[in-house]
Amino acid sequence: MEHLRKEAKDNPSATANLLSKIFFCWLNPLFRIGCKRRLEEHDMYKVLPEDGSERLGEDLQYWDQEVQRAAKDLRTPKLTKVLIACYWRSYSVIGIFTLIEEIIKVIQPVLLGKLIQYFESYDPDNMDALYEACGYAAGVSLSTLGLAALHHLYFYHVQRAGMKIRVAMCHMIYRKALCLNSTALGKTTTGQIVNLLSNDVNKFDEVTIFLHFLWVGPLQAAAVMVLLWYEIGPSCLAGMAVLVFLMPIQTLFGRLFSSFRGTTAALTDNRIRTMNEVVSGIRIIKMYAWEKPFAALVDEVRRKEISKIMKSSYLRGLNMASFFVASKIIVFITFTVYVLMGNRISASRVFVAVSLYGAVRLTVTLFFPNAIEKVSEALISIGRIKVNLLPDGDLEVIGDRGATLSGGQKARVSLARAVYQDADIYLLDDPLSAVDAEVGKHLFECICGLLRKKPRILVTHQLQYLKAADQILVLKEVSPVQHMLEESRSEGSIGLHLYLKYFRAGANVLVLLALVFLNLLAHVSVLMYSPDVFVSFCTLFCLCVGLTGATIIFGFLRSLVFFNVLVNSAQTLHNRMFTAILRTPVRFFDVNPIGRILNRFSKDIGYLDSLLPWTFVDFIQVFLQILGVIIVAAAVIPWILIPVVPLLVVFLFLRRYFLQTSRDIKRLESTTRSPVFSHLSSSLQGLWTIRAFKAQQRFQQAFDAHQDLHSEAWFLFLTTSRWFALRLDGICSIFVTITTFGCLFLRDDLKAGAVGLALSYAVTLIGMFQWGVRQSAEVENMMTSVERVVEYTELESEAPWETDIRPPPDWPRHGFITFDQVNFSYYADSPPVLKNITAVFRSREKVGIVGRTGAGKSSLISALFRLAEPDGRISIDGVLTAEIGLHTLRQRISIIPQDPVLFTGTMRKNLDPFSQHTDEDLWNALGEVQLRTVVEELPGRLETMLAESGSNFSVGQRQLVCLARAILRRNKILIIDEATANVDPRTDGLIQQTIREKFRECTVLTIAHRLNTIIDCDRILVRPPSSVK
Repeated sequence: MEHLRKEAKDNPSATANLLSKIFFCWLNPLFRIGCKRRLEEHDMYKVLPEDGSERLGEDLQYWDQEVQRAAKDLRTPKLTKVLIACYWRSYSVIGIFTLIEEIIKVIQPVLLGKLIQYFESYDPDNMDALYEACGYAAGVSLSTLGLAALHHLYFYHVQRAGMKIRVAMCHMIYRKALCLNSTALGKTTTGQIVNLLSNDVNKFDEVTIFLHFLWVGPLQAAAVMVLLWYEIGPSCLAGMAVLVFLMPIQTLFGRLFSSFRGTTAALTDNRIRTMNEVVSGIRIIKMYAWEKPFAALVDEVRRKEISKIMKSSYLRGLNMASFFVASKIIVFITFTVYVLMGNRISASRVFVAVSLYGAVRLTVTLFFPNAIEKVSEALISIGRIKVNLLPDGDLEVIGDRGATLSGGQKARVSLARAVYQDADIYLLDDPLSAVDAEVGKHLFECICGLLRKKPRILVTHQLQYLKAADQILVLKEVSPVQHMLEESRSEGSIGLHLYLKYFRAGANVLVLLALVFLNLLAHVSVLMYSPDVFVSFCTLFCLCVGLTGATIIFGFLRSLVFFNVLVNSAQTLHNRMFTAILRTPVRFFDVNPIGRILNRFSKDIGYLDSLLPWTFVDFIQVFLQILGVIIVAAAVIPWILIPVVPLLVVFLFLRRYFLQTSRDIKRLESTTRSPVFSHLSSSLQGLWTIRAFKAQQRFQQAFDAHQDLHSEAWFLFLTTSRWFALRLDGICSIFVTITTFGCLFLRDDLKAGAVGLALSYAVTLIGMFQWGVRQSAEVENMMTSVERVVEYTELESEAPWETDIRPPPDWPRHGFITFDQVNFSYYADSPPVLKNITAVFRSREKVGIVGRTGAGKSSLISALFRLAEPDGRISIDGVLTAEIGLHTLRQRISIIPQDPVLFTGTMRKNLDPFSQHTDEDLWNALGEVQLRTVVEELPGRLETMLAESGSNFSVGQRQLVCLARAILRRNKILIIDEATANVDPRTDGLIQQTIREKFRECTVLTIAHRLNTIIDCDRILVRPPSSVK
């Protein structure tokens, strides 16, 4: 379990005044700190009381009532109903912000049209008209300021609403996970639950942003329709027809997204479950040299997943491209029909129509389809959650699942925890099996002494303790049931080299150059396609058709190629990261919790798969549009560049100032997310222990604390984004005001068309400029996920799997092992756990290795397998192990490990992942360990899928499967690492008998605590001292 950090600061937003809340001024001190130094966790603010995980989880207890009502009505409980009941009031109020905002967006073009009409009928002597024009100019300026404030207040509140729903759902999922029974646990994998918390719940963050546009969109479209009819008559129907035509296409896209989302989520579950098993069983995978079959397994699942993601991305590309080209098609068709009907075009009509179409286009072709897409994805996620709901003394940090402790140390910590609990009844599940005789005796004295007044039920295979029992219960065989280090955090800006790595991972230089060329072509056609074309060149119909066609073709091509490149980048980086994980030494897994590693493969890869490509494409598209707008406007009215230059300087300064803080917050958001997954993974691993100690509430509180820590970072991330965007829009509002009144000041020298172009583009820029700069910052923030993935692609690597030095095919023929002055430590700066070991294990010799708990018995095996590189010389049959490849070495040594590990998959794959043996070989091996009958009774026999970690088999049966693997490998060296510690004497006897018969011609090294396990060994190695007797 990872540490929680010290108390956070009070949240200043709770006590801020109204103006400070509207303009987010309470964040200014944080930005000043971020400008001076790197932000740390203690710089973050406490979550607001109403955003706390525990409180939000309790608010969602409508679910329990819904389950009861559903049971009474004989129907399936609906999570959607619960969410609506819980949040509809607060979320509905937020809709007022967007309603007012959209009303202003509709009114603004009308004010703009009135202002242009003043220039069309300009009379220098008419002062009343001038005063009226000044009123319209003030209206345009005030409306831009109002839009800026309302827009960001709306986004702040809907994003916070999404965060609340997500946190509440995470609380509920974890609470339910703590209550899963054996049957549900057999059907639910760790990967599924991790995926629910890393990807599915994020859909609530996204759906709340756009949900209101499902009703705002049609209302705004109706209002715009009325105003357009008033402005250009029936011709507006042609343009609206295009919009209406686009809506069912967007709905179809939404349904396809929903379909792809469901399939992708299931594949992601599968991949993360496999990753969880790989990380959990990495020692066994390395000692068996099974990296390649697991790489192939993950690669197969990932290819299927990326195939669906690519299709989703193409849909997204088409969606974005349709938004990009929609305005051009609408304007072209509308005014073609307008002219063909015999009407004369005027500047005011063109620019009012273009502005009105622009207002409704954003809602109808972007926000409305986004709402459909996000609702579809959220419903899929809701469906999936419903289904799945069915040496510092006692402050020493213990590795994930006790990775830094030996088996005996784990047993002692576990017993100490039980005694500390001061329970009424103690259930002790074989705590003495993993310790040596002396420690076992001491622990048993503790059980008989400290706990003497408590009822104790001791499960044990060690008969010497039975004489102290009041009663003895003997159980017959039961058949199987079917059912650390602180995380690193980068500093400073995202360098250009990281962007190059990201793009080069997705395509070669030629494809990237082609992509740049496509972008330029798409936007050159837009540059030539300004509304002024219809004023000055309405007769050049063919030119308009050509420009429209070019815009459509290049726009769609650009989006599709862009998404293809970026999704390929995600695939390539995932593969590199997984390869690096497989190649890194075991020590990495000892000091990094599973949740931290899974965080990169779930959340960070999730960003690379979908959110980053969309944001990147959107940024490039908007950036080029802004460039085009400025070029066209400057060509018509050169003086417009005068305010643009200082504006750009202020923007760039503000962006840099913002990113100094924002980058750190995003990195904190990533690192504070890891403990949530680590705690979840650890809880699922130790679920029975948590229940046995009745510690569910304590673990729920710890989970809520981890969630609150992440919420602190997330809250700052969304509020700092609003702080930045509001200031950008404020600057743009000043630019609009200067441009508007500047046109009136220069009224004697300007034509109506030029004024219309300047004002419509200035109003367009207010949203576009802010969005473009903000998206550029968002891209840089999301590139921290690329940074985190790339960091794992560059992990320290083990020695090569294969080298040029290859021993003979039948090596080792004798199994003669020599340790010569061997020193061994698990990492560079740690003290050695083995010092100057010199030992010889002769061919076909049976050697028992004994010693106190933590004496380094298992470290001998680690040195032999080169899980870390030892100093000194270790040779097998005269071949130095340090000179050959790791796979060459590890494939020639068999091991039966202390913790028997089975993986999700068929029994066949668990026995023979390389498909090297016949069915007869497999059945014979199972027969040798007396598992043949058990497997024959399974529904699929050898093709039966095992539950996660083989949980539908007992520990003893899993150990026998490991013995069957050793029999199949037919190696000359067998290592037994306390393999019989957790099994009953009968199974122990079976294993010993099988070893005596099947491995008579092999060198066998046995680590054990039980004397009867090593009693017939030829020699005994005692640790310490390092001598063989």
